[in-house]
Amino acid sequence: MPFVDVSTAESIEHDYIIVGGGTAGLALASRLTENPMISVLVVEAGSYHDSVPEIDVPGMIGHAVGNPIYDWSFVTVPQKHANNKVVDQPRGKGLGGSSLLNYMGMFHPSKAECDALEGLGNEGWNWESLLHYMKKVCETTVPDTMLSVGDAKRYAAIQHADTKLYGTEGPVIKSLPREWTDAHARLFDSADNLGIPRNPETGTGTNVGSISAFCSIDPRTSTRSYAVTAYLQPNIHRNNFRVLSAAQVTRVILVRRNDALQKAVGVEVVKDGLTSCIKRIRRDVILSAGSLQTPHILELSGIGNPELLARHGISCVVNLPGVGENLQDHISVATIAEIDNDDETFDVMKEPAFIKKHEDLYKQQRGHFSFIPIPAYIFLSAKQLGPTEAISFWEDHCRSKFAESASASSPSLRAGLEKQYKFQQTFMEDETQAQAEILQFIGHSVVPNSVPAEGKKYTRLACALMHPLSRGSVHIASADPLVSPEIDPNYLSNEADLDLLACIVRLALRLYKTPPLSEIVKSLVLPPIEALKDDNTLKEYIRDQFISVYHPVGTASMLPRADGGVVDSELRVYGTSNLRIVDLSIVPLELSCHTQSVAYAVGEKAADMLKSESFAE
Repeated sequence: MPFVDVSTAESIEHDYIIVGGGTAGLALASRLTENPMISVLVVEAGSYHDSVPEIDVPGMIGHAVGNPIYDWSFVTVPQKHANNKVVDQPRGKGLGGSSLLNYMGMFHPSKAECDALEGLGNEGWNWESLLHYMKKVCETTVPDTMLSVGDAKRYAAIQHADTKLYGTEGPVIKSLPREWTDAHARLFDSADNLGIPRNPETGTGTNVGSISAFCSIDPRTSTRSYAVTAYLQPNIHRNNFRVLSAAQVTRVILVRRNDALQKAVGVEVVKDGLTSCIKRIRRDVILSAGSLQTPHILELSGIGNPELLARHGISCVVNLPGVGENLQDHISVATIAEIDNDDETFDVMKEPAFIKKHEDLYKQQRGHFSFIPIPAYIFLSAKQLGPTEAISFWEDHCRSKFAESASASSPSLRAGLEKQYKFQQTFMEDETQAQAEILQFIGHSVVPNSVPAEGKKYTRLACALMHPLSRGSVHIASADPLVSPEIDPNYLSNEADLDLLACIVRLALRLYKTPPLSEIVKSLVLPPIEALKDDNTLKEYIRDQFISVYHPVGTASMLPRADGGVVDSELRVYGTSNLRIVDLSIVPLELSCHTQSVAYAVGEKAADMLKSESFAE
């Protein structure tokens, strides 16, 4: 493996130092080092996790979450619009970043929201560009036992991957499930009966409808395909690709140039309790630490809001009030029903005999360990969620007065937020743009304050908000770099988010009551009956029960500096000459999809940008 110790990292000169060996960071490092003349050092705070079932086995998704070996296990501050509860914020700790513990969904965002990135002032960041890089990331496979025309229609799955939309030679393997369930098909039939059609081909940039989604699973081995297996392990032979692991970067070392720009000359790291400085760098320092930790490092380095930095005794070297602001995240609330049909749900996986059965099946790449328990997804437009008056209410909450309120603590961010809200308003009006997602779990799964009964089987419909209007922040809590950041997503601060979630839950409840899904539903488990008395009790249930879907974006937004931006369209931090950011913190507007495909694409696109610069010199 290309691992080095601190003394080696200090002694060798590198073209690039990449801070964070996660989803985007390893993609970037791998592509840059395809050129043997470019040398890269990746500095990762976590460790290398090789052959870990909790990571590798699809049916064990969620088992690594909360384990401090694999997860930073962050939590939010008490959420004042959600009865002061704290919300878990899992982040992958180790090489691979959050691709080592995510739930493996691989989706394209919509064309409209990709083009909105360009509309917000980022030339070249649009649907065509991101589609190109999402294709470059993946090798797309379909089941080895090809779906019949009838089954493909029934399960809203594609039979063949259109090479105009999907990659065929990329390092990340994505595949469709090999096994299907009755409840899955019934859900889609019930959605059809409510006027929500199947849409097996969401790769076109129109993602409204029912779909069986691709997952980042290698069907040859039925194991997770992620940044380590895709970008690190195949390239361990490269002498120009080095990794310093279990070393936490605590700040970027900056010096002022004659033109007043700050130049990154190295990074400060802590490993085994000792602080070192790695300064031998020819070109750029690149932060790929993710939406929660990239702004943390920026602020520790003196880049951010000068008033906030001063409170912690940190001198401001670049005044960028957008650092750590504009935090957006998907949130979800559970509904669960007990069912009675012939499906063997994941509820059996607490019983030793069934665990043994599925361990044996897994040796043949079959059974519950071979796939994830979330096969079915329904993406919904605003029109499918509520009547005209509800949509008008949501659109009204995209207007200037709400941008002013959301940016009250940082008035300089208001102009940028107003532009974001204008796009979000158009998304509300667009019947091809998803505002919500309903995910079907094959079983009860882990849900706050609900325990499955022994011997029973369940289906869970999780109700997720795709384009939140609420905006939060993540900032340093201390000048001590080893103190976790203060994370405040400010969930449900915009009333429209709560109203939208209530509408999504009501639609899920209608699905349970609509044939043919209703024919196997024995009883509703969640929400409890008392939560369904009226609108207020349902919203109180949502406040108490929602969780994060773990897709934070926006905290180092790629926007014009006057709009609260932190990086320009070439990913360079404003006020610096050679500090860049390559992760989802740059995405200024939440996407209506699970975000790992875009994280990889950001890394791939950044690599081509930097290669072009290198060749031009």
